[in-house]
Amino acid sequence: MRRLVIFALVGIAILLVGAVALIYLLGDGAPPPGEVQPAPAPVAGTGGDIQLRPLPNLPPPPDTPGGTPVAPAIEYGPAPARPPPGSWEAVAPVARPGALGPLGGAITQGLTELKPSLDECFTATSQARHSGQKVTQVKDEVVADDNGTATLMLQVEGLEGSVRIVDAPVEMRGTASDGLIACVQQALRGHVIPAAAARPGTRYRIPFPLTP
Repeated sequence: MRRLVIFALVGIAILLVGAVALIYLLGDGAPPPGEVQPAPAPVAGTGGDIQLRPLPNLPPPPDTPGGTPVAPAIEYGPAPARPPPGSWEAVAPVARPGALGPLGGAITQGLTELKPSLDECFTATSQARHSGQKVTQVKDEVVADDNGTATLMLQVEGLEGSVRIVDAPVEMRGTASDGLIACVQQALRGHVIPAAAARPGTRYRIPFPLTP
């Protein structure tokens, strides 16, 4: 009876050892606890550090459908050339006569007194009579966008105690006819306006809208 018990215990021990060995063989092959795994060999380089080589310059990836489009480069044109010294284009325009103070008030008053002659230019008869005359235009390299209102640029020269309108070239034509513009330019050109604040040698450019 004792021998049977011993044989049974030995058989059980053999089965346990076989089961442990089978589990180890079918596992992930990790080393048992306490066993040190050797470190991998370092990549060629100084001190075992990995050396990265720069990638070649590659073109940017093409636009993908649904992705953010790549904005094209902004191209700037050449800067406007400076107007010749002493030219009327070198005189910076003022926004309105009132910006000139008392001198602007005198110019406004003089233009108001000239209004009956300017109103005559809006008649069909006057425009037909001046339709063949030459119309002068501003020579600025950059001009304002046409907003639909015919506008002349008064070229005003200061004298002793007065100002003289040298010319009134067109800045914006709007819907005005050549006959209307030529008639108004003729009425303005050379007109002298008394102005106590005027000083000889001064020059101004003042926008003048054409309204009946």
